[in-house]
Amino acid sequence: MQSKPSKEKTKDAAEKSVESEEPASLKLLFGGSKIDTNSEEESTSSEDEEPEVEVPADEIVQISFVNSLVYKLLSAEVPVIPASSNRRKRDREHQLEPAPLIEVDLKAEEIYKLCDHAIESLKKQKSLLRISNEHLPLVVCGDIHGQFRELRGIFAKMGLPYTQSYLFLGDYVDRGVQGIEVALFLLALQIKFPTKVFLLRGNHEDRNTTMSYGFYDECVNRFLAEGTDVGEKVFNTFMTTFNYLPLAALVDGVVLCMHGGLSPHMTTVEDIEKIQRPSIIPAYGLLCDLLWSDPVPEEARDGWSLSPRGISFNFGPSIVEEFCKRNKLDLIVRGHQLIDNNGYKFLSHGRVLTIFTAPNYQNQKNDGAILRISKKHKCRLVILRTRRKTKPGKAKEDSSE
Repeated sequence: MQSKPSKEKTKDAAEKSVESEEPASLKLLFGGSKIDTNSEEESTSSEDEEPEVEVPADEIVQISFVNSLVYKLLSAEVPVIPASSNRRKRDREHQLEPAPLIEVDLKAEEIYKLCDHAIESLKKQKSLLRISNEHLPLVVCGDIHGQFRELRGIFAKMGLPYTQSYLFLGDYVDRGVQGIEVALFLLALQIKFPTKVFLLRGNHEDRNTTMSYGFYDECVNRFLAEGTDVGEKVFNTFMTTFNYLPLAALVDGVVLCMHGGLSPHMTTVEDIEKIQRPSIIPAYGLLCDLLWSDPVPEEARDGWSLSPRGISFNFGPSIVEEFCKRNKLDLIVRGHQLIDNNGYKFLSHGRVLTIFTAPNYQNQKNDGAILRISKKHKCRLVILRTRRKTKPGKAKEDSSE
């Protein structure tokens, strides 16, 4: 590794940018290499400029049904809400309201068929994905939680997976209102771009969790018109598919990514490869910890401790340092925790980076963040801004609703 992605370097390179609201170019999705979003994003240094290499045509899976479904999900229009006097007043006061839904006409049979294709694609992957340098640059995204509008905005801003790869750290469903669209869109892209789109499992890709936090109800209510048991079948289909999702990713041998964190049951990254899939998330053990554990601040208790979540563990800086040294890692990237302010946080003396991608999560006015890793291992954070309250007389910040 040429340069260690330390806390200071990544913070210096962090970019603050506004999420694009425009959908990606559908024409380019099926025929071109990238999209021009008229982004205001600028390279942090001349060293970040790398030649773009298109994914070979033989690595793009062409299935007409999958192409049509991706087209449908990308072409669905974003509702335009007239700026009424009440809305203008809220805008002046910098108050947020939930973004309007992007309505997509989805049939249960489409979900069954897409999930069948997804399972066949995911079966070909190991529990630990090894993403080599040839698949960089890589855009890493944290929790999405059913925010389909914001997910489309990420691709509109960063580009479709022709010249760069995407790694999602899990938690695609629950709490947000369009988990079905988020899960379908990402699964469809993984099928179409199996060497460019990588999906990890989060703790919310689980039957017990989704029964309590919204996705089960979303499935049942969405398909009531098709029959009383259709929504239940849709939910079960997603749960079966989620059981096949990989659990962690090793980027070019030096950056380990997962949803949750480390485990006292893991000595080397190779331990992850021993986990068999499909699998149900257990209440204890390595698989559980990869999806549920959390790092603690440097000033907190070091070592291992029981998590206040009631499941898995917390781990301190010494655990991280020892694990990284043993496995020759420079950075651990994970999601799983809502981060205030900029959507990201460094812990364990810069060895652990938490990113949370869903902006204005549950109307909490938080920013989201994504991470881009270049071929030279330079890390750049892109912030998805949410409008905040500002003091009287202060200029309001750039925002994305």
